[in-house]
Amino acid sequence: MKTIKRPPGLWTTITLCSLLATGCGYQQYQAHPLVAAHGHVSLRAHDTGDSGFLAYLHEEGYDSRPEQWGWQELMLCTLYFHPDLDVARAQLSRAIAAITTAEQRPNPSVSIAAGRRNEPEVPEVYSLRFNIPIETAGKRQARIDMASNLSESARLNIAQTTWNLRYRLLSSWIEFNAAHQNLTMLKEEVQLRSEIVSMLTLRLQAGMISSVELSNAKLQWQKSQQALVEEQGRIDELKTQLASNVGLPLDKFEQLPLQLHATSQLFEMQRDLDIANLIDTTAQDAALLNRVDIRAGLAAYAASEARLRLEIARQYPDIHLGPSYNYEEGFHIWSLGITSLLNVLHRNQGLIAEAKALRETEAAQFEALQARVIATMDSARSRYRSALLALEQARSLYDTQRTQTEQARLRFEHGFADRLELSTYQLENVLARQRFLAAEYQVQRAAAALEDSMQLPLENLDSLTSSSRRPALHHPFAEEAAS
Repeated sequence: MKTIKRPPGLWTTITLCSLLATGCGYQQYQAHPLVAAHGHVSLRAHDTGDSGFLAYLHEEGYDSRPEQWGWQELMLCTLYFHPDLDVARAQLSRAIAAITTAEQRPNPSVSIAAGRRNEPEVPEVYSLRFNIPIETAGKRQARIDMASNLSESARLNIAQTTWNLRYRLLSSWIEFNAAHQNLTMLKEEVQLRSEIVSMLTLRLQAGMISSVELSNAKLQWQKSQQALVEEQGRIDELKTQLASNVGLPLDKFEQLPLQLHATSQLFEMQRDLDIANLIDTTAQDAALLNRVDIRAGLAAYAASEARLRLEIARQYPDIHLGPSYNYEEGFHIWSLGITSLLNVLHRNQGLIAEAKALRETEAAQFEALQARVIATMDSARSRYRSALLALEQARSLYDTQRTQTEQARLRFEHGFADRLELSTYQLENVLARQRFLAAEYQVQRAAAALEDSMQLPLENLDSLTSSSRRPALHHPFAEEAAS
């Protein structure tokens, strides 16, 4: 009786070990269901007394929780609590994960087969085959470059989001302060108009004036009362908007002692800025390079370049090495095969054309973005300059009216003017002050818009022209993303 040859036990052991090795190190799925109610809970949990936020304040140079909250303190709340930054950070994490995916090399594959033959002498047949893919033409590096540039764009998106939140917060803070100032002056106006209506009523009863004069005064009084009611409602709306921009629930925001009218401190220097410096092309070019969306556009274009390079590299097929081992009829058979794709029907022309079109699109969008930014900067500078001129005119008229009101007060004290004349001058003084403050806040709005067009505070404008290096936007989350 013949002894049947069998494959050595070593190969069986290797095969089992390889199968066991492929089953190790896998991650397990963990469900994280999203419930709509959780968002409400998360928002309501935002509190300036939170230990994490207090530690963040300490890192920013605050020894304790601020007693008065101006817009800069509120900006720290925005950076810590606002959910838009969570979205930007999550997008960055996804982009960084894409780099890991791009760096991965294709996994080899293995094929194991076993069978039986009808011949009793050699009934068993075994085979072991491997497939080892080898990428050619620099495809992996092109993928890495594309993912890296998209990651840079996502990192810059955090800075862009931060700046957008800053501008929204500053704008709503200016409007909130302006509304409070306007409300105070509307109360003075209503009080003075009420006194004038009362005095005109007595004069009408005495036959000293016509009813038309009293009717006009009453109409103006009613209009000022209506404006007062509307401004009170507008303040509530602005408070809600401000709380949203800060990232706090309304009930928590209302507990903060706000330091109103602090925005004037931001613009004390801006009124004295030389307009010529704002028109200087060097400052404009530097500010243009400073904008985050410009840098993000460059990163997006670089990503499209890398994608085109990847699609061109895919014209060249990859190589697959196929070493194999077979055991048949008592013989150990080793072989090595090489497999590659034949580019007979096409050479990836479609995807190459798409990548070229994408690159052209990114280039056109970048040029359009630059044109929009330049136009926005020119328009913002013009509005700022016009607002400054209007402010000077309103200041001059207000100074003249104050002088006339003071003269009327002196005439009244010496008996040369009556109460109605004094109240009329006082009302005109209040109206002139309203126009002056409206012009002042218009300057603040224009200055904020000018800052937004350059994405740089105006007090840092000199740093653009004094340094040849491109300035960076400094904020905690951008630095965190960079690290």
